[in-house]
Formats: sequence, structure tokens, C-alpha cells
Amino acid sequence: MDVSEFFYQFLPLFSVIILSFLISLVIRSDWRSFSYRIFSLFLLSMALWGFFIFLMRVSNPHTGTALMWEKFAIVFILATAVFFYHTTIILTRTRSWRRLLPLFYLSIPVFAGLAPTKLIVESIGEKSYGNAPEFGILFAPYLVAAYIPTFLGIANLVTAYLKSPSLMERNRYLYFLIGAAFSLVGATTDILAAQEVMPYPLGIVGNILFASATTVAILRLRLLELRVVLRRGMSYIILSTLIVGLYGGVFFLFDYLVQRQTDSTSARFLAALGAAMLVTILLQPILGRLQNIVDKWFYRERYDHLKELQRFSLETKDITDLDDIANRMIDVARKAMQANSACLMLPRQPSNDFVLVAAWGLENNTDAVLDANSPLSLWMKNHSGNLTSKDLDIIPQLQAIPSDERDTLKQMGAELFIPLKAKDELTGILILGQKISEQDYSSEDIDLLRTVANQAAMTIENARLYSQESQRLHELEKLEQLKSNLLLTVSHELKTPMTAIKAGTDMLAEQDSMDASSPKTRLIRSISRGVVRLEKLIDESLDYARMQSANLKLNLQPTDVEELVEDVVGLISSGIKAKKQTLTVDVDPSLSDAVIDQARTERILLNVLSNAHKFTDKEGQIALKVEVDDGNVVFKVEDNGPGIASTEMNRIFEAYYRGENPDGKKAAGTGLGLSIAKYLVELHEGKIWLESKEGEGTTFYFSLPKGVRDEDTGD
Repeated sequence: MDVSEFFYQFLPLFSVIILSFLISLVIRSDWRSFSYRIFSLFLLSMALWGFFIFLMRVSNPHTGTALMWEKFAIVFILATAVFFYHTTIILTRTRSWRRLLPLFYLSIPVFAGLAPTKLIVESIGEKSYGNAPEFGILFAPYLVAAYIPTFLGIANLVTAYLKSPSLMERNRYLYFLIGAAFSLVGATTDILAAQEVMPYPLGIVGNILFASATTVAILRLRLLELRVVLRRGMSYIILSTLIVGLYGGVFFLFDYLVQRQTDSTSARFLAALGAAMLVTILLQPILGRLQNIVDKWFYRERYDHLKELQRFSLETKDITDLDDIANRMIDVARKAMQANSACLMLPRQPSNDFVLVAAWGLENNTDAVLDANSPLSLWMKNHSGNLTSKDLDIIPQLQAIPSDERDTLKQMGAELFIPLKAKDELTGILILGQKISEQDYSSEDIDLLRTVANQAAMTIENARLYSQESQRLHELEKLEQLKSNLLLTVSHELKTPMTAIKAGTDMLAEQDSMDASSPKTRLIRSISRGVVRLEKLIDESLDYARMQSANLKLNLQPTDVEELVEDVVGLISSGIKAKKQTLTVDVDPSLSDAVIDQARTERILLNVLSNAHKFTDKEGQIALKVEVDDGNVVFKVEDNGPGIASTEMNRIFEAYYRGENPDGKKAAGTGLGLSIAKYLVELHEGKIWLESKEGEGTTFYFSLPKGVRDEDTGD
């Protein structure tokens, strides 16, 4: 057997392997979908076509088995054409010529009934390249029955390609169209080669090229959204290809080297044995390397941007500069999506209107504003999903967007809207323009943007609140100074005449010898009491001015503590992974619901965990344990960080106090986290404390009452 004969016989088997792999993708992806079923039947028919052609080519034409396999192939060639036409109808959503579909399906059993006769294929002859069919008198009608649905399917693809406004969709049709053209031309060469008009049949080669074009459409253009499944299995099909090539190479090598010393049967046995041993040795290391290569192929345009996203998570978790965070987020999003514009809109106090705080690629609209009560703003507040520019004309609620806002969005080139939410509150809107490639945003793109949005939402909200608090603190400091000056002035201006009035009333009371019940005596006593009350009122006002006002009220309700812990761990998990730290969680399984303020307890636990994460080195250990002790829910957060010096332990809960890292530098952050945690714990009438030893780590504890309290508010 020479090389050309080997490839002629075994090339159909290679096409079967590729098509079987594509069928497995469809089945694993969504078998319940009708479109997926039709597409898989189309691929299955083509695979069976190749399989029976393989059996025909390796069979002896004189025994009749080759003819039998060719007649089976005839049936599946026709089925492939019909299923191809049905697939194009579904893929292009066309209605033209749809009524012919039942007639085409009827042709399959008709010609299947004629296939066992000699009316379509009379016999199998031996050509220069191998076995080939010799056709009967009904082969021409059979050919018409196969070509009509094929040409109509191609016409559907061409029409859809010309009409589609989406570049990605057009490219998808183009790849499918090219693959179908390869298969059609290849099948035609089979007929011409059988009539000795062409020297070699290329039908199976056409099928392989069709499968290759389909794979590219899945890989690059997300045909039927099979890309994720394809990525997981692509290494196996590449490995299968290598195995086939390796087997063929070893086979011919052994056959060449051994055939002169022994018979051909022994040579082939040794070739098969050598290939099996070599494949067994190389299989496992090759598979791992191939999977890495495939992942880089799939994510080559995103790999650097995913790394940038990781850096964004690390670098911004302690940043309190809102402008810096907003600009970094815009930069990451537009690079990852390769968008021609990107902007971030955040709510402005006190109106809560969304204003533009960071932008890239916009020449105008630097003062763009979305009203807080705009249909777009309200939709984003009440829904967690994304929006596209097309949705603004489809969703009924959004059709009421004012014309001036529509003009603003149009001038901004807004193509995709991603909500930024922290604790179900809309904290911002990320708006991206069209991709530079003019392709649509895929589901994979949306998933990546949501990851960016989820990681940035809490950071942006904290930075925004920090900015507000910093401004408020500055204003309060100014007011505090004004208040101090005012109180000093009032104290001086009031106490001086008050002292004179009091002294005068005392003198009148001492000199007056009149009856205590006389009007004059009662008047003097009344003045004296008034002076005392004024002095007391001034003192109380001064004391009240010195007190910190705390009007926060708790929202106590039964809360699933285990679910609360899961939510908090989910918020901090990205930072834990980025520093390669290990976080272990142990929640007492017997712990029932606790009557606490869920949102504020999450804030307490998140602040304590974030503190442990911040001060624990890379690859460090953090342990969270939750248990019940004497009617209280006790949270324990332990780390193996550098510990806290004894001189700092009494200041650790002070507002704005920041401890020092082992290198002597102040830790990043505001210094408010533990102070806020302490305030919220005490508002629950709980306790918070810590244990620490330098060089060995720190353990924070806080306990909250588990049951219903008499009072459900805090002052």
C-alpha cells in the first residue's frame, strides 16, 4: 500500500473523527434546542456519509460488500443535503422556499427504497486511485434531489449575508457558506472522477474543509454559542489528529524497514505495536501542553487584559481617589473590549442624577447627564442585566426616554450599558461604544464586563462615600471652628450680663426684709430661678455641642448567618486569590437564623476580613469561624500576619488610625474600617475585641446577640 492509496482509503475516517467531535459539542452544549438538533443531524449525516465511503474504499469490489456500503452512503449524502437546507433556514431565520422542506424530507425514504436496487448505483469499479461507483439510470434524478436543497441552502446564506447589519453575523454566514461551497465542489468532483472526467475525487476533502470552516466559525464567531465547549475539547481533536499522523508515520516507517526481513503481516503488526507504545508514552504530556496552547488561541486577544483586570483588582482595593479608580476602570474596560469609546457615570448628590466622571474616546458631552427618574436610570436600578442600544427601541419602558437624552446617548456613541451595583443599589453605569472591529458584543464579552463591574462597584462606592465623608469632614471641621468661636462669643457675651443679673438679684434678696409672700420678693425669686435655668441651659447646650450625633437605626430581622458569610466571602475572594492567600471558613452547622441587621453585619465582617487580608502576606493563611456561645453569635477571624504591637492595640479601633506594615510604612486605607465595625457592633449591643502577638498573627472576635431584643433601634 503506497501513500496515495493509504490517504484515499483513510481520509474519510479522518473526516468522521472531526465531524463526530463537532456532534459531541452540539450535544454537550444544548441538546434540548431544536436548532441544535437539526444541526447535529446534518453533521451526523455527513459523518455517516464519510464512514460508509471509508468502508466502500477498503472493501474488495468483487465481493459485493463495497457496493453495499456505497448504497448506504448514497442515502446519507441525500440526507446531508436536506439537513443542510433545514439548518440554513434556522440559522438565517428565512421563510423563502420553506414549504419545500416536507418534500425534501420525503425524498430521503423514496431514494432509500431505491438504493438497494441497481437503479442509482449499478456496481463498484476499480479506478487508478481506488474503488469508485458506477451509476444507474436513476442517478440523474437522485442528483437533482440532492443538489436542489443544497443550492437553496446556499442561496439562503447568501441572502442573509447581504441583508445582515451585523459584521459578526455576516462573517458567520460567510464561513458557513465557504464550507458548504467546499463540500458541494468536492461532491461534484466525486461524480466527475467516477466518470473519469477528473483524475481524483475530492468529496471527502470538501467535507473536511467544511468541518474546518465550521470549527473556525465556532472558534472566532461563536456559531451557535459552542465556543466554550469547543475550547474544552479542542485539545483532544488536535491530539487525535496527531495520533493519526503518528500512527501513519510509524506504520510506513516500520513497513519500509521490516518488510524486506519478514512478511507484510508481521511488518504491519510491528508498526501498530510501535505506534501504540509511542502514543502511550507521549499522550499525557502532549495533552497538557495542547490544552495550554488551545487556551492561548482562544484568549490570545484577552490574555493581557485579564492580567490587567487582576492588577486592577489588586491596585484599587485600597485606593480612595474616586477619579483614579474611575479612570483605571475605563481604561481596563475599553482595552479588554477594544471599544472605540467608554465612559462611567456616577450619581451626583443630592439629586442622584448620573453625571459623567470619566471618559475615553469622547470629543463632546463632557457634561452629559442622565436624570435619576429617566426610564433608562430606573430600568438599570430595577434590573441586573445589561442593555444594548437596540434594546432602547425594543423594551417598552425604554421607549419613553426623552429625546434630549436619546440625542446625548447617540452623540456619545453608546452601544452597551452595564450597571454597577453594590448591595443591589445602582452605584454607576458603564457605557461602551461600538467595538473597533464593528462586531457585536458577545456573551463572553458581557461576562468579562460584569466581572469588571462587580469588582469595581464596591470599590467605587467606597471611594465615593470616602470622598463625600472627606468633604463633609472638612465642612464639619470648619463648622466646628465656627461653633467654637460662636460658643466662646456667646459664653462671654451672655455670662457677663448673667453674672451681673445674678449678683443684683442676690443683693436684692439679702437687702429685702419684706414678707416672703410679697410681690417684690416673688419677683426677685423668679428672676433668680430664671438666671439659674439660663445657666443650666447654656451648660447643656455646650455639652450637647461636644457630643457626636448618631442617628443610625438598625433593621433587625431573622438572618441566615451561613448565607451572610458566603456573601461576604464572595466579595473578598478575588483579592484573596490575587494574593494567593488561603481562606478557610467554618460555620457551626447547628446555627439557626439570628435576629440582626444583615447589611450592617456584613459590613462588620467585611471590614474585619479585609483588615486580615490587607495585613497578611502573600500565600498567608486566614481562618473564619462562626459559632454560638451563650446566646450570642461569635465571629472569629484569625490570620498569620505580622501581628500588632502592644503599643498599638489600645488604638486599633480609633477613627482614622492606621497601623504600620512590617516595613514601617503606614498601611493603605482610611483607618475607618475597624472604627466603623466597633460602632456597628456596639449598636447591636455586642462586643468586639482582639488578641495578637507580634510575629505570630492576630485574631479578631466580635459577638452579636442572637435573639430578639427589647429595643430594635440604636442611638
